[in-house]
Amino acid sequence: MAGIRCLLGYRRKAWYSHFKNPSLVYLHFFSYVRLTCDFIYGYGVLAKYQKVYSECQAQSFKVSLENTLLQVIKIEYNLTSYDDICRYFAKCLKLKCNNNVAHFTPDKGVGYFKSYNLQNGLQLLIYDCTTYESILFHRSKSEKEFYVLRLDESTEKESTSKSSVFFAKTNQEWFYMLTANTTMRQVSILMSKAWLENYFDNELAGELLTNYITVKSPLLFYELMDSEYKRLMNDVVKAGNAARFEQMIYQNRIACIVERFFTRLYKTTERNNSNLKISSREMKRIKEAEDILLKDFSQQPPAIAQLARIAAMSPSKLKILFKEVFGLPVNQYYQKHRMNKAKAMLLSKRYSVKETAFNLGFPSVSSFNKAFYKTFEQLPAEISSQLSK
Repeated sequence: MAGIRCLLGYRRKAWYSHFKNPSLVYLHFFSYVRLTCDFIYGYGVLAKYQKVYSECQAQSFKVSLENTLLQVIKIEYNLTSYDDICRYFAKCLKLKCNNNVAHFTPDKGVGYFKSYNLQNGLQLLIYDCTTYESILFHRSKSEKEFYVLRLDESTEKESTSKSSVFFAKTNQEWFYMLTANTTMRQVSILMSKAWLENYFDNELAGELLTNYITVKSPLLFYELMDSEYKRLMNDVVKAGNAARFEQMIYQNRIACIVERFFTRLYKTTERNNSNLKISSREMKRIKEAEDILLKDFSQQPPAIAQLARIAAMSPSKLKILFKEVFGLPVNQYYQKHRMNKAKAMLLSKRYSVKETAFNLGFPSVSSFNKAFYKTFEQLPAEISSQLSK
């Protein structure tokens, strides 16, 4: 696995209209004036009608951001142990790591980051530092399914603080960036799928939350951090510098953070899904059918009868529940994701119109053009020509 690679060239403006495109991953810039969520491709950065840069091997690379040249280090990883991540980050940044604590040297920054394992099975990664170099952290997809709940607060030099709460799966690809001379305080909580299922099993709200997390694809949740979250995060960060009761403070405050997040998520989910009547078992089966439906666009989609057998229910029930959960009938849902995949392939500049058409199972370029125009009111060739300008 590559440790440090150069940052790709990028611009701030992004394609916000394709937030739900599963072919995209997410980039969170700490340095932005407000909380944002931009899009980035694994093989280059997407910027509207601008050049898509390719990734290259290097320790660092000068790129333009808001007309300013920055020296950026990219750290790529897919580890699911915070102890391993702490040691790996220290190695990439050429810092010493003792007892899973790494302190910045005077030439690289001030402060520290550390990992910590709680007795209840949760893992912590804590940052309280200012780095003199810009760092892009790139978590690639992991086959192991874990969940990350992260509280961030960043303060640029002579600027106000920006803060957010972030929740996602580790089997998704995502990025976040720390720009030079930005002070970051972060508490990241890693929980396994088994831990989360056990946590929900003991809660009345557990079934609704399990359904939401199972179906939500991609699972990505952002909200601004309020004063109570900030207080809890500050207690955790300060505990690392305290001589006493570190473990007790970690255990208590992390439990409060987790409880608070899922309570708020439950209220939001309940409000948005008040009319959805489906059991947790049925939700998992519908999700399995959806996974099979979108598995391979180069082949004809499975028939409704086949999906119904996978979901262990009648075809009529599958169609009703599928539309309730995903908001579209099966065939329309398939076509929507197929066409979003087509646009993502064209925007990556790695595929021609013809290659895209046949990779997605269209019998001819003309049939692909017709379907593409029906979805986006734009021909595939127009996408390619816009990117080449």
